[in-house]
Amino acid sequence: MKSTIQIIATLILLSAGQTYAQYFGPVPFLNYPVSAQALGMGGVGTAFVSDNATATIANPAQLGIFSMSSRLNAATDIAGFLDPHQPLDFSAVNVGTRLNRFWPQLPIKASLGIGYSNVSATYFPQSDYPLPLAKETSQETSALNSVSAGVGFDYFVRVGLGYTLKWINNVPAPYSYYPVNHTAEDFGALLQIPITSLVRHEWKRTARMTTGIEPRLDLNIGYAMRNIGSYMSYGGTLPTEADLGWSIDAGLRSEVANHPWQWLSVAWSEQAGTPPISTDSTVMSINPNGTGRYDTLWNYYNRYEKGLGRFNLWQNLIIGRASASVGVSRGGQIGLGEFVYIRAGSFTESGWPTFSTFGWGLRLDGLIKCLMFFKSLSPQSPVAKFLLNHVDLEYDLGRSYTGESYY
Repeated sequence: MKSTIQIIATLILLSAGQTYAQYFGPVPFLNYPVSAQALGMGGVGTAFVSDNATATIANPAQLGIFSMSSRLNAATDIAGFLDPHQPLDFSAVNVGTRLNRFWPQLPIKASLGIGYSNVSATYFPQSDYPLPLAKETSQETSALNSVSAGVGFDYFVRVGLGYTLKWINNVPAPYSYYPVNHTAEDFGALLQIPITSLVRHEWKRTARMTTGIEPRLDLNIGYAMRNIGSYMSYGGTLPTEADLGWSIDAGLRSEVANHPWQWLSVAWSEQAGTPPISTDSTVMSINPNGTGRYDTLWNYYNRYEKGLGRFNLWQNLIIGRASASVGVSRGGQIGLGEFVYIRAGSFTESGWPTFSTFGWGLRLDGLIKCLMFFKSLSPQSPVAKFLLNHVDLEYDLGRSYTGESYY
């Protein structure tokens, strides 16, 4: 049996041939794809359930699902080192535990998780800036520190709820003397429906199969509102966005050395994103300031639309077609032996070219199980036992590209 504490250290390489964004504003990095795993699948992450430490950046409700298994995970990115033209660095760490361990009298399974993430970025380095205005002041730096909390509930289906508080520091170009310090919030919800488990329960087959092959099919639905906050002191509104998505995760699994082993998995996810915000402005003219000129005072405030956003369920989520105000991400993943993962996807937004994505990943936990299955590694090996029970390492790479060049 697995230990109740499992450490997942994740090394992520985010190598983007051309990074796409759904909003260009004073802090555009808030909506850049951060997770290499999600980037390989077109940027989906709202409804694709993952134990990757960076999954909470897209939807803090991931922390509620992750914490159902008491674990600690961490991730770091080295893209800024390997790709100096698009340095986007980040790190994340999450910890979660089941509340039933402390309060066994709880009527349902419940969990609690907390997390921290840091994202930093630098835009328009002098060597790449295409305009004659390229000076040292054209370099823009941004930093984001976030703290997340999530709760999970498990009663036939799993429900995750999450919240993130962000501290934003941005030094815009070319106005480096006017830094932006702001706060924002994220909210998320995630529903995981284990279809095969529900079917087995209805058939009164509550005992888990210990031999042979067992199918698995999950349906996931996720929603997140990100970057909620007041009007910024400089540059405009936050890149507020609502994301609604679904995913199907299927697989075939058995056991290796008394550990569940999913030797084949197939997942597909579609996600729609829309800015659920409108900005109103009022212009007021003030008396002359003594120089014969008038000062102008602008009053801004944000007004959020009612409901989930401007989604058209049939057009955006079922057909997967972008509209004037809704972008669509789609992508899939194939996993072999929990060891090798191949990913592909695309992102489309009205008025922008379609970006195609590709990615792959490797995982130590799956490699050890594969070696045990093919008798290349003894199940009694103390090193193998320790790794299976306590430690997992993961490496992911993601790329996005398009045939068009633009600014």
